[in-house]
Amino acid sequence: MKIGIFTDTFTPQINGVTSILEELDRVLSRAGHDVYIFAPAYSRAQRSENGRIFRFPALTAYFHKDSRIVIPYDRRAFSVFPKLDVVYSHTPVSMGLLAIRVARKYHLPHVHTYHTLFTEYLHYLPRLIRPTRRMAERMSAAFCNRCDAITTPSQAMKEELVRYGVHKPIYVLPFGVDMEPFERPIKVDARRALNLAPDEFFLLYAGRLGIEKNLHFLLRAFRVLLDRWKGPGAVRLVLAGGGPHQPIFEQYARELGLGDRVLFTGFIPREELVDYYRAADLFVFASKTETQGLVLMEAMAAGLPAVVVRAMGVTDVVFDGETGVLVPEDESLFAQTVIELLQDPQRRSQLHQGAVRKAHEMSIQQSAARLLQIFSELRG
Repeated sequence: MKIGIFTDTFTPQINGVTSILEELDRVLSRAGHDVYIFAPAYSRAQRSENGRIFRFPALTAYFHKDSRIVIPYDRRAFSVFPKLDVVYSHTPVSMGLLAIRVARKYHLPHVHTYHTLFTEYLHYLPRLIRPTRRMAERMSAAFCNRCDAITTPSQAMKEELVRYGVHKPIYVLPFGVDMEPFERPIKVDARRALNLAPDEFFLLYAGRLGIEKNLHFLLRAFRVLLDRWKGPGAVRLVLAGGGPHQPIFEQYARELGLGDRVLFTGFIPREELVDYYRAADLFVFASKTETQGLVLMEAMAAGLPAVVVRAMGVTDVVFDGETGVLVPEDESLFAQTVIELLQDPQRRSQLHQGAVRKAHEMSIQQSAARLLQIFSELRG
């Protein structure tokens, strides 16, 4: 099958969508399918690349320097469009609109994966062009209803799209991860890199440091944890990742008197981050805006139990009592749950085993097989 993937974000930009696309590309290609990726160019050199990845000219978004506004014109790519069997989009914006045009012109099935709860990310847009929440919902519905099928990473996101007014078929399809990197020998000694003492407990958060990730709550919960902690050993919270609001969180940590108990690592390459997951004692996550949370899948693949605020998206990934613990958004309860798990190695071991088992069941190979089934059904 010849599959055309249309996206407004791809390498070298680092985020959950680009990680999923790289994984899908590898898995689908290994299975014998021809995968063509239509994505923005992040440099002039990328415009002259050859192969299956077609880089479109793009402008840097002045309101978010990592994002690109694509100019959907590329002659080389246009010659590939008639050869495609299916159009698969990952954005409702510039390249997504091109995906709709290509699907209509060549009578191809068009599947769209709705990754992002856009209503919770409107603060990144300047006020002059920022739509209201209802406008964002209507625009999302209008785009989805021009596709043949939609996939969402969670049941909650499916219900949200139905509320928006989407009437096309919606499939719940969370994307897992490739298990191979999590089963190879450890290459990076994360505890040594972080200068942690042998008896210190290591709490890990991985992801973008943005306001929408609810990290103010996580830092407050950690303050409560430290106030209650009786040992043995000390506890560190490691925030692995970068983002536009990192200085805000660093200042907030200082205001809470957390000192060196919180470590901000900045961006860590994914091949190294795998070993951070494997070195940590617990994964902690408080975001309420996730449609899935790829980092939760990665933690599960590493066998790392998670303590997570119960919210949209995560309930399809974190299985309460089996791979982690879901708690309400309450600093005291969150902190107490973490303390009890740190002091119960047998329960952590049980959650570790459950996480690895579920990660295999929900691997990217399984996700890709279901996606191909959807493609085949639409092709008839």
